[in-house]
Amino acid sequence: MRIITRYIIKEHIGPFFFGLSAIAFIFILNVVFRELGRLLGKGLPVHVILEFFFLNIAWILALAIPMAVLIACLSTFGRFSSENEITALKASGMNMLSLMTPVLLIACLLALGMERFNNLVLPNFNYRAKILMHDIRKTRPTMTLESHVFFEEIPDYSILVHDVDDRSNHLEGIIINDSSDPKKNRTITADSGTLSFSEADDRMILVLYDGEIHETDRARLENYQRYIFTKQTFSFALEDRTLKRSTEGVRGDRDKTSQMMKDEIEVHRSRIRDRQGRIRNLMDREFRRLYPASWQPSPDSTAGHSSFSMIAGSRQPDSRTQRLLQQVRSELNIIDGYKRSIRALEVEVDKKVSIPVACIVFVLIGAPLGMMARHGGMTAWILSLIFFLIYWSCLIGGEQLADRGYIAPWIAMWIANILVGGFGVFLVLHSIRETTFIQWEQWWLKIKSLGRRHGHS
Repeated sequence: MRIITRYIIKEHIGPFFFGLSAIAFIFILNVVFRELGRLLGKGLPVHVILEFFFLNIAWILALAIPMAVLIACLSTFGRFSSENEITALKASGMNMLSLMTPVLLIACLLALGMERFNNLVLPNFNYRAKILMHDIRKTRPTMTLESHVFFEEIPDYSILVHDVDDRSNHLEGIIINDSSDPKKNRTITADSGTLSFSEADDRMILVLYDGEIHETDRARLENYQRYIFTKQTFSFALEDRTLKRSTEGVRGDRDKTSQMMKDEIEVHRSRIRDRQGRIRNLMDREFRRLYPASWQPSPDSTAGHSSFSMIAGSRQPDSRTQRLLQQVRSELNIIDGYKRSIRALEVEVDKKVSIPVACIVFVLIGAPLGMMARHGGMTAWILSLIFFLIYWSCLIGGEQLADRGYIAPWIAMWIANILVGGFGVFLVLHSIRETTFIQWEQWWLKIKSLGRRHGHS
């Protein structure tokens, strides 16, 4: 039994590393085509360019390893089946589960290792790669802004952007908290904007479109002012931005460990509670202003309740009340921004675990599919591509839905594993019963015949 177990594991090693190398090569080519021209245009030393590509290896491995597991299972079990080794092994007393057990155990160990890698190594590599790219693109200040992350490098200002386009410097959903005036709280919101950098005087320039400015007196919260603008320019002084290697920067969602993100989620929730408390205080103060204590009914007075209703019904909102309503809407918009950031962080927390678990899921689906297909080689690659597309479509689509609040983040990140893994369990059960419900041989012969006809024509 140990000899067979070692044999099964050994036969997976070659296809696994071949698949891993091929997929990693494709990802690296994508990075090269996307970034090499910009890097060479900066006149950088060769070792800096190599460092940049080396730092990108981490996220490539995080995605390529589960894919390589699927390719290895499909290829190896397909070859076992086509060469009748599966029949011989079953004749020796082994069943489907015993054949898959060694590979499942290795996949579990690989998943545990990947979870640690995604939580400890990957964030630091992403962080260092981002700092390096920021140093290279000093003239592209949007590189310092991350979606759903508060930018607090400018004293007395906190900037939150919901979407950042690094290529066009275009921003969407901007919230700026301005505490530069010790007597006033100022919050600026805008639907969109652009960001530029002035090297002459080291200033960051924000041009905002379709927004509002909300100002509140810190001593008297009822003193509230609201300004609406279609276009407004803001300029922020920055420190020296000459080209040099940085040691620290702003960490985005993918540059943080799970614990960092959980701590940040708690901070956002605390800020939400503070904003909700501010809304309650404002409403309570306005209520007491409009309805003095002598007008307010006692809890057990029916007459008092009737007179209170008449007074409330006769009240018309004045300009002060209108300002209060606008301020409350502003606070609710800020709360909504915090909630979006929380959803984005929760998605990343679950993603660090769900992608490693894909190693186990792909074994469940790769082993039975390989035996049913009875072909390795090209068949394994075609089937792998199909399930890659299904898996990553579910993952990416789920992330988009979670960021918009349509589904819970954990559902978004685990739905791909649930669907693909459930289908894998279904295939395993049918393989145990030796039920061939998909006629792979017939489909393979049809594909071959079509290829021959096409070649003759």
